[in-house]
Amino acid sequence: MKEQRRRETSQQDMANIMNILLLFTATYLCFYCLSTVQAANKTLSADEECAKHTNGSCGDCVAVKGCYYCEPTKKCSYDVVNGAFHGACKDSQWKVGQCVLSGKILIIVLPSIAGAILIALCCLIYCCCCRKKKGHSKKESKEEARFRRQREEIDLKHSQRRAERQVKYDEIRKKYGLYKNTDEEPEDGKYHQFSNEA
Repeated sequence: MKEQRRRETSQQDMANIMNILLLFTATYLCFYCLSTVQAANKTLSADEECAKHTNGSCGDCVAVKGCYYCEPTKKCSYDVVNGAFHGACKDSQWKVGQCVLSGKILIIVLPSIAGAILIALCCLIYCCCCRKKKGHSKKESKEEARFRRQREEIDLKHSQRRAERQVKYDEIRKKYGLYKNTDEEPEDGKYHQFSNEA
């Protein structure tokens, strides 16, 4: 019964975690969609803003939100998805948001880091659940051992009391002459009539 309750609570915990992750993802997607819609409305002005930084430095270009810098051509453009991903920049040497790593490396590194974090989070959740299970099994085994000891103590007390009662019964039988010595004749478990010869 306890194990079933424990399983239900761990399943509820996992369901709660999944619900939180789904809520976080849905919120992120909503904000992303809103920003995409706003960006579509501002595309012309953003293209003009990015074009101002063409033949300038990488830092000036990437400081403008939504702009990417193409290293070989020194061109600053807007909309990295439609521009840099589709070959507008030679050798994928475009930079977005920073000037240290190229976009090609960012595409590889960021998902890898996110995957490692996700795997670590899953391992952490799994380890926490396993520890709880092990803790419960140790607790249950301790309870079972305690119950077993109590049962043995009770059985020992019963056997001692039974032996004491048997001794008292034997004394009473001797007192009234009902006790027979087992060496003389075997006891058949039946009552016998005594002769009053003395």
